[in-house]
Amino acid sequence: MYSLMVFDDEQIVIESVKHIVDNEFANIRVTQTARSGREAIEKVRMERPDIILTDIRMPGINGLEAVKEIKKIHHNIKFIIMSVYEYFEFAQQAVELGACEYLTKPVNRARLVETLERITRELDEERRKFDQELETKEKLDKMLSVLEHSFIYSLLLSREADIGRYKELFDIQCETGYIFILTFGERPLEEQEVALGDSVQNQKFYTFFRDCLKYKSKCIVGPVMLDRVVVYVAQNADDEYTQRVEAISYIESIVQKVEHKYNMKFKVGIGKIHHDRDILISYQEALKALNHTEGQKIIHIDDIAPNISNMGFEMFAEENRLIKAIEKGDPQLCLSILTDMFGKYDNIMGQEGVRNRFIELVIVAHRLAIENGVENDIEYSGYLTQLLSCTSTIEFEQMLIEKISGIARRISRSKEKTIGYIVDKANKIINERFSQELTLDDISKELYISPQYFSRLYKQEMGVNFIEKLTAVRMENAKKLMKNSELSIKEICYLSGYSDPNYFSRLFKKYEGISPSTYQRQI
Repeated sequence: MYSLMVFDDEQIVIESVKHIVDNEFANIRVTQTARSGREAIEKVRMERPDIILTDIRMPGINGLEAVKEIKKIHHNIKFIIMSVYEYFEFAQQAVELGACEYLTKPVNRARLVETLERITRELDEERRKFDQELETKEKLDKMLSVLEHSFIYSLLLSREADIGRYKELFDIQCETGYIFILTFGERPLEEQEVALGDSVQNQKFYTFFRDCLKYKSKCIVGPVMLDRVVVYVAQNADDEYTQRVEAISYIESIVQKVEHKYNMKFKVGIGKIHHDRDILISYQEALKALNHTEGQKIIHIDDIAPNISNMGFEMFAEENRLIKAIEKGDPQLCLSILTDMFGKYDNIMGQEGVRNRFIELVIVAHRLAIENGVENDIEYSGYLTQLLSCTSTIEFEQMLIEKISGIARRISRSKEKTIGYIVDKANKIINERFSQELTLDDISKELYISPQYFSRLYKQEMGVNFIEKLTAVRMENAKKLMKNSELSIKEICYLSGYSDPNYFSRLFKKYEGISPSTYQRQI
């Protein structure tokens, strides 16, 4: 339903328009009328219409002046100007004001109906476009949220090369920033299993927290991972001390809002500003600060005493090695790296920061499994619960080895299965269509993988590249035709997938040591 306001100093004109609209349109309703320019402006201030039909000559403020004032309030109303005068100047002013139509009095019924029908069609189309844009925006917001999470996962997986591309998507111009990590829901060790259940409920604060961050700064917010959220904040590094003070103040104001709204307690560790290529250092600094808050709610890495253990940095290199071993699908290498890591800590259960970091690695391993085609049937929350319920270091280590090695094995099997399928499918295509024009791009497109990846994978599995395999199949076909048919060399050339007999002859001689005609005579 569209609302129409009619402004004219003659009541008979208003009544005529209302009569026409009521009888001709089911989707237009006259909601207000006015007999002066001032009254018209006041009515529009109280209620915004979709369409306004106004006379020019009215007492006091005329119709054109009223339109100018109304457009300051609502610029996208559809205007129909009418006048008893067919003056060019009036029509020109109406056009300049963006009027949809200029009608002369007495208004022709058919002309008015035609004009209103056209305007409602325009409004229908505008609404359709608006709804479409809104739907697109909602989809884009969801997609950007997923991309934000992927950006944070890229940090955890040490994929520095992705950062620039992500920042471009989020319209972040500067090449420097810092990481802060927020944790929530502190509980004693014996209550950790309950805390895991609570972590699902704690998702409720996430949207509010994310919106507060976005409102105040250019940032990328990761998902809730167990009991923490990782955030990247874009900021220039002109003055490190100023950055430290501003970062603490900025995060403190947001944390206070969230604590007040959701009655939750948080701890925050903040890293220094670094260039994008070194942003992982800021992540490790934030982790280190978080693990040594010592009763403080929010702490910056520069505020930590110099003699504090450097646990976060010590684990960093080993974590990267482990992540690469998991992604490679090498359970034996995972076991070796985990054993080395365990050897550095006598009592994992007594070091909450270390234990939580190992649990975080299981989350990363699960993510890697999904990315590498492992079906999402791993009992994710189940084994996290088991890890959290461990009461001894030995039990924790054994379970961690079991879970991470198991994920690595599944990734390995998934890769083997995928590679086997791709190679088998490629060979089938080669054997069935060798007589046709067939390129690396053709097969890659059909297998839905990039030509570069397919070429590397095929050579790795088959020992020869795609062209070599295709040529070998074609040469075997040519020899078979020479032995079992009386076809000419030219015909055999075409039936073997080549369009140039001279090229075919040179290639055949290269592979067999003799020309096709000599081979044919010998057999």
